[in-house]
Amino acid sequence: MTPLWCNQKHSTLNMKIMKKIILTLGVVAITLGSTAFAGEIKVDKRIQRAFEKEFAGAVGIKWSTIENYIKVDFSLNNVPLIACYSAEGEKLAVIRNIQFSILPLVLQFDQKKHFNDYWIIQLFELVNEEGTHYYLTLENADQRIKLVSHESGEWELIRKEEKN
Repeated sequence: MTPLWCNQKHSTLNMKIMKKIILTLGVVAITLGSTAFAGEIKVDKRIQRAFEKEFAGAVGIKWSTIENYIKVDFSLNNVPLIACYSAEGEKLAVIRNIQFSILPLVLQFDQKKHFNDYWIIQLFELVNEEGTHYYLTLENADQRIKLVSHESGEWELIRKEEKN
């Protein structure tokens, strides 16, 4: 499958949006894949105020850095969430793990149609300024694949790994 930013239907995306998409994918990979390297930090007051304003009532707040990003794990209304900020204080994304039944039906049907012989390893929702996207990691005996949703209701393959 052709990546979103290479697809002819989406060729009008400008460089700024493409950079943000790539940056967001990097943040997601780093955020969900390497939390073992995260360390507690002193948070810039601007970021802390922005977080407290947007997520009033959050509990279990844990701040950390991963490379050049600031990550905050927390719960709001008993829902575990992750928010990612740039060092300048710009909110990059909010992420939550979800169950398959929460996915829009069109995405459930597309997954069953094209990837029925795989089982679900991870599923999360990412919300950023470009909208809401779903990331799905699937596995079978031979492969692990990572998919991202499109507003058209289809999944795009973003990574395929052979298992040893």
